[in-house]
Amino acid sequence: MRTALVVHAHPDDEVFATGAATSVLSQQGWNVVLRVATAGMHEASDHLSASCALLGIAEWDWLGAPDQWIDDGARNGPRTLTAAQPEAITAAVKTAIDKLQPELILTVGSDGLTGHPDHIAIAQAVQRIQCRALGARLRAEDVRAGEHLVQQFAPGEQVGSGHVKGCDVPLQQIGGASEQLRRQALDAYYDGLGSRPLAELITTHRPSSDGLLLRAVFDATGWQQDRFEELTASSDAPSSR
Repeated sequence: MRTALVVHAHPDDEVFATGAATSVLSQQGWNVVLRVATAGMHEASDHLSASCALLGIAEWDWLGAPDQWIDDGARNGPRTLTAAQPEAITAAVKTAIDKLQPELILTVGSDGLTGHPDHIAIAQAVQRIQCRALGARLRAEDVRAGEHLVQQFAPGEQVGSGHVKGCDVPLQQIGGASEQLRRQALDAYYDGLGSRPLAELITTHRPSSDGLLLRAVFDATGWQQDRFEELTASSDAPSSR
């Protein structure tokens, strides 16, 4: 069986960044395995098993030792991925690769998808290893479409943190996933963020939240696909459906 290794900084990244792709790979018969570096800001790892079951991820475990790194809300404290020695993160990724022998690695793209420094640290660690890897990116036009949706319900408010930019370069697409299952996986972390109407979410989520912006991007452009850049020289990605 072909194995795909998914590497992320935080719980919920597997929904926002690679949720469609893992569903499609699982449907195609791949063994999809997740390694996550931190428990998130609110010990969100409690919800990982539910999310993984919905997104076709067969099992998850920690990247490195449990509690080796923490998420402190992008303040870049001493125990974060951002502050860690790059070699230590790379070694943890290499250990997972050596154990699992994946044919493909999925992670975030070179911009961290949202610009989060922990995300970027993970992408850079993967890039240091000679392997077939795809990094999730957003198109700039899709970010603008999501911003426009939020602005309709929150005129004059800042939308997102300002770090979610997207790109204008060609991206590979893996598509054909279930919108319903991805929405449910997002709900596993944040009550209603996947399923409630955007107009209602504006009353409970700050317009400046990147999570709300990504939800709006999915609404504007579709939940069923993810787009990727090549992080290393590799053959073509699995075909879209």
